[in-house]
Amino acid sequence: MIVVKSGVVVGIEGFLVDVEVDVRPGLPGFEIVGLPSKTVRESRERVRSALRNSGFKFPAQKVIVNLAPAHFPKDGALFDLPIALGILAHQGILPRSVFQDSLYAGELSLSGQLKRVNGVLSLSNLASSYGYQFILPQANAAETTLMQGENYLLASSLGNLLDLLKGNIAPRPHETEKLIPTDTAHRVAVKGQAQAKRALEIAAHGGHHIMLLGPPGVGKTLLATSAINLLSPPSHGELLVINQIHEAAGLQSTDTSPLTKRPFRAPHHSISQAALVGSKRGRPGEITLAHGGVLLLDEFPEFNQGALQGLREPLDNKKVRIARVDHTLTYPADFWLIATANPCPCGHLGSSTRVCDCNARDIARYRRKLRGPLLDRFEMFTYLSTLSEQELRTKAIPWPPTRRAKGHGAKNSVPRISTEALDFLHHAQETLELSVRGFENTRHVATSIASLDGASNVSSTHMAEALQYRLESFHHLFT
Repeated sequence: MIVVKSGVVVGIEGFLVDVEVDVRPGLPGFEIVGLPSKTVRESRERVRSALRNSGFKFPAQKVIVNLAPAHFPKDGALFDLPIALGILAHQGILPRSVFQDSLYAGELSLSGQLKRVNGVLSLSNLASSYGYQFILPQANAAETTLMQGENYLLASSLGNLLDLLKGNIAPRPHETEKLIPTDTAHRVAVKGQAQAKRALEIAAHGGHHIMLLGPPGVGKTLLATSAINLLSPPSHGELLVINQIHEAAGLQSTDTSPLTKRPFRAPHHSISQAALVGSKRGRPGEITLAHGGVLLLDEFPEFNQGALQGLREPLDNKKVRIARVDHTLTYPADFWLIATANPCPCGHLGSSTRVCDCNARDIARYRRKLRGPLLDRFEMFTYLSTLSEQELRTKAIPWPPTRRAKGHGAKNSVPRISTEALDFLHHAQETLELSVRGFENTRHVATSIASLDGASNVSSTHMAEALQYRLESFHHLFT
């Protein structure tokens, strides 16, 4: 029996799989066991044709392949290569020594060419954790820019790989440069809305989820879309996880290059809960695709409330669990949430320039969408007013500023909260009837304000500004 090491990806985590190949006397046959999916079972025909078209004979004996351990499902065409190599080793074409300390993955075409497979970043981490060399298709060369070290080998076909393993040809030098994160920050011209800009800068600095309120046409969506430019370029480790997620979602292909910047996801308000949080089939949802970047929920009250309630646990735990029949997938979901909303159905409640034409029932129904436990997960709120004539006449100021936050969830120096500021907050808690979460969120926002201002202590001024970003401060609109 020949054992070839390979792997399987569950979510974005790789698990070691021993591909056990046994060729024994008996009636010709080819069986694959070990909970293979339909795609894996189809490897029998791909391997058979690939061997013959590469100039090798397929054994006229009983071939049994076991994918161990057998207690969890195996999916994907990446087992084609290890199965074919195991058969060749049984025929004495390859020495068994080539399977020591190596992990193999690759899909075979009928001609014997190696085709691109998904999940190689997760498998690369798996191989590295065991100290194995990773053998993968040349078609996956783009992903090697994110791999740690250079302990991998690329092959274009089955015949090419055999020449490499036998030492008939020298491996191609690793000429691919390591991927450099892209800084795509650009500034947009935005008139007025100084408080909203300040709020977004504070939110980016501390990783606080924020909601922009105001009538239509005041720049909520423009500012929310541009806010990702407040974040610094991702680190190499962040890029690796971001690309692993997009591989798991099937968004990477031979024609696409690895992502080099933070993701920005802005799903339509008609999105389902499965598409937002993650489907039972295991595909990551928008909240996972936004990991390390921004999730914009434009026109927040128009979203399906059931879908929105699915955000509560991921917002608290920064990960999402998707339960399947035989196992549970865990995906990271650490994103910066930005939402926009009008104050009423027509959008002009509280406006100084237009009269709201909504009736009391419509306003009450709309307000119910802006309440509840989910809304309490937002740490900041800010109101954007209609620009005055003087503001419209002034020159637009480029935004965001040149200084950048380290990124959502980044560890910045933490100023100490003064006794005066804490007393101020306790007094405000009674006046505004803040919840326990609202109390803690205000403390965190005040700390971010002080840190952004370069202060070593949180003063009552910082605390007062933090309270301005509480929803309770807009009670005249939402209570």
